[in-house]
Amino acid sequence: MSTDAMNDPYALVAAFVEKAQRYPALVALQALGAAALPAIRAGLEHENWHVRHWCAICLDRHGDASGEALESLLPLLHDPASKVRLWAVHSLSCDHCKPYQNPIDAVPLLVERLENDPSLRVRKMAAAMLALMPPDPRALPALEQALAREHDRKIRLHLDRALGRHRQAEASAG
Repeated sequence: MSTDAMNDPYALVAAFVEKAQRYPALVALQALGAAALPAIRAGLEHENWHVRHWCAICLDRHGDASGEALESLLPLLHDPASKVRLWAVHSLSCDHCKPYQNPIDAVPLLVERLENDPSLRVRKMAAAMLALMPPDPRALPALEQALAREHDRKIRLHLDRALGRHRQAEASAG
Protein backbone atom coordinates (compact mmCIF):
# COMPACT_ATOMS: atom_id res chain seq x y z
CA MET A 1 0.00 0.00 0.00
CA SER A 2 1.39 3.40 -0.95
CA THR A 3 2.14 6.11 1.60
CA ASP A 4 -0.67 8.23 0.17
CA ALA A 5 -3.13 5.36 0.58
CA MET A 6 -2.06 4.95 4.23
CA ASN A 7 -3.40 8.45 4.89
CA ASP A 8 -6.61 8.08 2.88
CA PRO A 9 -9.32 6.52 5.07
CA TYR A 10 -11.44 5.50 2.07
CA ALA A 11 -8.46 3.69 0.50
CA LEU A 12 -7.76 2.01 3.83
CA VAL A 13 -11.34 0.80 4.13
CA ALA A 14 -11.18 -0.51 0.55
CA ALA A 15 -7.99 -2.38 1.51
CA PHE A 16 -10.02 -4.64 3.80
CA VAL A 17 -10.90 -6.64 0.68
CA GLU A 18 -7.30 -7.96 0.59
CA LYS A 19 -6.44 -10.37 3.40
CA ALA A 20 -2.81 -9.25 3.65
CA GLN A 21 -3.85 -5.59 3.94
CA ARG A 22 -6.51 -5.94 6.65
CA TYR A 23 -4.44 -5.56 9.79
CA PRO A 24 -2.19 -2.76 8.45
CA ALA A 25 -5.34 -0.94 7.26
CA LEU A 26 -6.96 -1.38 10.68
CA VAL A 27 -3.91 0.08 12.45
CA ALA A 28 -3.73 2.99 10.01
CA LEU A 29 -7.44 3.76 10.40
CA GLN A 30 -7.11 3.70 14.17
CA ALA A 31 -4.20 6.14 13.92
CA LEU A 32 -6.36 8.53 11.85
CA GLY A 33 -8.93 8.65 14.66
CA ALA A 34 -12.15 10.61 14.14
CA ALA A 35 -11.08 11.66 10.63
CA ALA A 36 -11.58 8.03 9.55
CA LEU A 37 -15.16 7.70 10.85
CA PRO A 38 -16.97 8.77 7.65
CA ALA A 39 -15.01 6.20 5.63
CA ILE A 40 -15.53 3.48 8.23
CA ARG A 41 -19.27 4.18 8.36
CA ALA A 42 -19.44 4.05 4.56
CA GLY A 43 -17.59 0.72 4.70
CA LEU A 44 -20.38 -0.76 6.82
CA GLU A 45 -22.51 -0.74 3.67
CA HIS A 46 -19.85 -2.22 1.37
CA GLU A 47 -20.84 -5.18 -0.79
CA ASN A 48 -17.86 -7.23 0.43
CA TRP A 49 -18.55 -8.78 3.84
CA HIS A 50 -14.87 -8.59 4.81
CA VAL A 51 -15.04 -4.81 4.53
CA ARG A 52 -18.20 -4.66 6.68
CA HIS A 53 -16.59 -7.07 9.18
CA TRP A 54 -13.39 -5.06 9.58
CA CYS A 55 -15.26 -1.74 9.73
CA ALA A 56 -17.34 -3.18 12.59
CA ILE A 57 -14.08 -4.11 14.32
CA CYS A 58 -12.83 -0.54 13.84
CA LEU A 59 -15.89 0.90 15.54
CA ASP A 60 -15.36 -1.25 18.62
CA ARG A 61 -12.70 1.18 19.86
CA HIS A 62 -13.11 4.15 17.58
CA GLY A 63 -16.71 5.25 17.53
CA ASP A 64 -17.92 8.54 18.92
CA ALA A 65 -19.49 9.56 22.21
CA SER A 66 -22.64 10.76 20.41
CA GLY A 67 -23.41 7.19 19.37
CA GLU A 68 -23.84 8.06 15.68
CA ALA A 69 -21.08 5.73 14.55
CA LEU A 70 -22.30 2.89 16.75
CA GLU A 71 -25.88 3.36 15.56
CA SER A 72 -24.63 2.72 12.04
CA LEU A 73 -23.84 -0.83 13.21
CA LEU A 74 -27.50 -1.64 13.94
CA PRO A 75 -28.33 -2.96 10.43
CA LEU A 76 -25.32 -5.29 10.68
CA LEU A 77 -27.01 -7.23 13.46
CA HIS A 78 -28.95 -8.87 10.61
CA ASP A 79 -26.10 -9.10 8.07
CA PRO A 80 -25.97 -12.32 6.03
CA ALA A 81 -22.37 -12.95 7.20
CA SER A 82 -22.17 -14.29 10.76
CA LYS A 83 -18.72 -12.75 11.38
CA VAL A 84 -20.18 -9.34 10.60
CA ARG A 85 -23.06 -9.94 13.02
CA LEU A 86 -20.63 -11.17 15.68
CA TRP A 87 -18.56 -7.98 15.53
CA ALA A 88 -21.65 -5.80 15.38
CA VAL A 89 -22.81 -7.45 18.63
CA HIS A 90 -19.41 -6.95 20.24
CA SER A 91 -18.85 -3.40 19.05
CA LEU A 92 -22.33 -2.26 20.06
CA SER A 93 -22.09 -3.64 23.57
CA CYS A 94 -18.50 -3.87 24.81
CA ASP A 95 -18.11 -0.96 27.20
CA HIS A 96 -14.60 -2.12 28.14
CA CYS A 97 -13.31 -1.37 24.63
CA LYS A 98 -14.68 2.17 24.48
CA PRO A 99 -12.67 5.25 25.51
CA TYR A 100 -16.04 6.98 26.10
CA GLN A 101 -19.38 6.19 27.74
CA ASN A 102 -21.31 3.86 25.42
CA PRO A 103 -24.61 5.62 24.59
CA ILE A 104 -26.25 2.50 23.12
CA ASP A 105 -28.81 0.54 25.16
CA ALA A 106 -27.44 -2.82 24.09
CA VAL A 107 -29.52 -5.12 26.30
CA PRO A 108 -32.55 -5.45 23.98
CA LEU A 109 -30.22 -5.87 20.99
CA LEU A 110 -28.28 -8.63 22.74
CA VAL A 111 -31.44 -10.36 23.90
CA GLU A 112 -32.77 -10.37 20.33
CA ARG A 113 -29.54 -11.91 18.99
CA LEU A 114 -29.41 -14.45 21.84
CA GLU A 115 -32.96 -15.54 21.02
CA ASN A 116 -32.89 -15.39 17.23
CA ASP A 117 -29.44 -15.59 15.67
CA PRO A 118 -28.84 -18.79 13.70
CA SER A 119 -25.10 -18.69 14.47
CA LEU A 120 -23.92 -20.26 17.72
CA ARG A 121 -20.89 -17.94 17.70
CA VAL A 122 -23.11 -14.84 17.55
CA ARG A 123 -25.34 -16.20 20.32
CA LYS A 124 -22.20 -16.91 22.39
CA MET A 125 -21.03 -13.33 21.92
CA ALA A 126 -24.44 -11.99 22.94
CA ALA A 127 -24.38 -14.20 26.05
CA ALA A 128 -20.81 -13.15 26.88
CA MET A 129 -21.66 -9.46 26.56
CA LEU A 130 -24.76 -9.89 28.75
CA ALA A 131 -22.57 -11.66 31.33
CA LEU A 132 -20.18 -8.70 31.42
CA MET A 133 -22.86 -6.03 31.76
CA PRO A 134 -24.52 -4.99 34.97
CA PRO A 135 -27.56 -7.19 35.61
CA ASP A 136 -30.65 -5.97 33.77
CA PRO A 137 -34.08 -7.51 34.46
CA ARG A 138 -34.97 -7.23 30.77
CA ALA A 139 -32.37 -9.91 30.03
CA LEU A 140 -33.36 -12.43 32.69
CA PRO A 141 -36.13 -14.33 30.81
CA ALA A 142 -33.99 -14.64 27.67
CA LEU A 143 -31.00 -15.86 29.68
CA GLU A 144 -33.11 -18.51 31.42
CA GLN A 145 -34.70 -19.67 28.16
CA ALA A 146 -31.33 -19.81 26.41
CA LEU A 147 -29.85 -21.90 29.23
CA ALA A 148 -32.76 -24.35 28.86
CA ARG A 149 -32.26 -24.74 25.10
CA GLU A 150 -28.50 -24.36 24.48
CA HIS A 151 -26.22 -27.41 24.74
CA ASP A 152 -22.86 -25.87 23.87
CA ARG A 153 -20.54 -25.82 26.90
CA LYS A 154 -19.13 -22.33 26.29
CA ILE A 155 -22.42 -20.55 25.77
CA ARG A 156 -23.76 -22.29 28.88
CA LEU A 157 -20.78 -20.94 30.87
CA HIS A 158 -21.60 -17.38 29.73
CA LEU A 159 -25.28 -17.89 30.51
CA ASP A 160 -24.49 -19.31 33.96
CA ARG A 161 -22.24 -16.33 34.68
CA ALA A 162 -24.90 -13.84 33.62
CA LEU A 163 -27.61 -15.61 35.62
CA GLY A 164 -25.33 -15.78 38.65
CA ARG A 165 -24.79 -12.04 38.50
CA HIS A 166 -28.56 -11.53 38.27
CA ARG A 167 -29.17 -13.76 41.29
CA GLN A 168 -26.44 -12.00 43.27
CA ALA A 169 -27.94 -8.59 42.43
CA GLU A 170 -31.41 -9.79 43.48
CA ALA A 171 -30.05 -11.15 46.77
CA SER A 172 -28.24 -7.87 47.48
CA ALA A 173 -31.36 -5.83 46.70
CA GLY A 174 -33.70 -8.07 48.73
